[in-house]
Amino acid sequence: MAVYLEVRHRIKPITNTAFDLFVDFYADTVVPAMERHGIDLIGAWKMTGGEMGWDLSIHRYESMAHAEECLASLGRDKALWSTVERLRGEIEIEEITKFANRVSYGTEERLQAALDANPDQPRQYMLAVLQTAGGGLLPAIDMLGKLIDGMGEGGALQLVTAYASRIGRTGELTDLWIMPQGTDFMMQYQPGDPLADVIGPLREHAPEEEIYFLNPLPYSKMQ
Repeated sequence: MAVYLEVRHRIKPITNTAFDLFVDFYADTVVPAMERHGIDLIGAWKMTGGEMGWDLSIHRYESMAHAEECLASLGRDKALWSTVERLRGEIEIEEITKFANRVSYGTEERLQAALDANPDQPRQYMLAVLQTAGGGLLPAIDMLGKLIDGMGEGGALQLVTAYASRIGRTGELTDLWIMPQGTDFMMQYQPGDPLADVIGPLREHAPEEEIYFLNPLPYSKMQ
């Protein structure tokens, strides 16, 4: 099963000018370097929600051994790192990484469908990060799998992929969604709970959840 590396960067100062400088550098320098060293960058987004100034990207690897091989090769790329040092003289870059395993309902078919799509304009994405209680990860994966399998196509949310942390916060489960209708339905208060029969039991296993909205960056394979 695929191994993912989730990478988040926070760019300071928190200005559009600084973020644009980072995006241009990533597109012109980092992405070509990743390609040279066999790294599959499947998506990259600007994050909205919480602290400002963050991006998020996801790499896909065949295994941990493959990830270690590719990243070690990248680490020896002197041309890349000399450019990074010059950029750090202009902006501050904080980096947080997390290795994760793709979970059963985050199928390769769902991911490939998102990669193969050719939308007229960039789509809105959402990242849902669930923190499971002790021993709750496998039950949460089972419940979410059944829920998502029953949702069908054409709804307000379409799953892209899902992964559980392998090196990082224990018990963390992340779902990446496309939002065909945009964010409006998430912003409105709607009384009642049509999913109470599912969400109620799910909260016994995953009591905490954070939501972030994502907008594709120019070099993202998923638009």
